[in-house]
Amino acid sequence: MNLEDVVFYVAIGSSFLFVLQVIISFFIDLDADFDFDASMGVSDFFSFKGGLHFLLGFGWMGVLNGVDSVGKILMAVAIGILFVVVLAYVYRKVYSLAEERTHQDLKELIGTECELTTFYNGSGTVNIDFDGHRSEQPVKGNPELKSGDIVRIIDCKDGILIVENKKSN
Repeated sequence: MNLEDVVFYVAIGSSFLFVLQVIISFFIDLDADFDFDASMGVSDFFSFKGGLHFLLGFGWMGVLNGVDSVGKILMAVAIGILFVVVLAYVYRKVYSLAEERTHQDLKELIGTECELTTFYNGSGTVNIDFDGHRSEQPVKGNPELKSGDIVRIIDCKDGILIVENKKSN
């Protein structure tokens, strides 16, 4: 068995494990609570997934480019390392999305312009970005307003936003 055969089997084996990992991640119901830190250290590069991605990059680059010289082997190693670095970057971005949100105060919305989604007889709702996600908030205002009007939030009382017509200011 020569070196090219070994690299080919590494590429096939790592591809099989990668596909298996994807199937388990997406199609097997895993209900677990994971606690993690968004900061990543050197030890995060040396994990099962990191090793698997290195072998994927190294193996397939070795198969495509050949491993008949030191330069081609070093190129395959560099591509494997690049796969690990990209994996670490993606994990860092995904983990930062899962950081705990700060709870926003409704008073921070004062001055914001938004569209009335429903409004009848002086009260209704608006859809607005609040506390890190889009939410529907109750509003009160001039009974002459109607759904679809663009309004400005001028106050907040007891969890209800007070709005006025944008044109009145």
